[in-house]
Amino acid sequence: MNYIKKIIIVLSLLMFLLPFVACSTLFPPPKPKPTVAVTPEKVELAFPGILRVPIVFTGTGWAPKEMVVVDMVLPPGVEMKGVKPGEDVGIAYGEADDAGNFKGDVPATAKLNTIFRVGWTPILSIDPKTLNPIPPGVYKIKASGADSGAIATTTLEFMAPVKK
Repeated sequence: MNYIKKIIIVLSLLMFLLPFVACSTLFPPPKPKPTVAVTPEKVELAFPGILRVPIVFTGTGWAPKEMVVVDMVLPPGVEMKGVKPGEDVGIAYGEADDAGNFKGDVPATAKLNTIFRVGWTPILSIDPKTLNPIPPGVYKIKASGADSGAIATTTLEFMAPVKK
């Protein structure tokens, strides 16, 4: 008789635990951590050649259809017109596809305004006398998901132009 009580208790426990063990929705798989990468990883600060070099950011693990904003983190001492010290400056953006993958290119205007810090004439053409490239070095890049708030980082190196 005691043996039957033990079997009933074990079966009752199994019936109680079975839904928790079998139901994967109670324990969903962890979400992939968002990533960001840049191609190329090193860019020469040569004008106007840099305008012909595509700088492309790609990433995975973002929310489907989420806008991903790519910012360059300005190191101390690097100033940019219209940007307060300690603020980051946007250089690209992209929308994640249904699988959470995104791609964003740095447009020519971002290269001119952020990398070369150019001035503009009243007729909205570049004032070549105002070319003031950022200092060569490794810059932190931060990608942020507009909806999720997720953040991923990488680096982009700007190299001094090669003298010919």
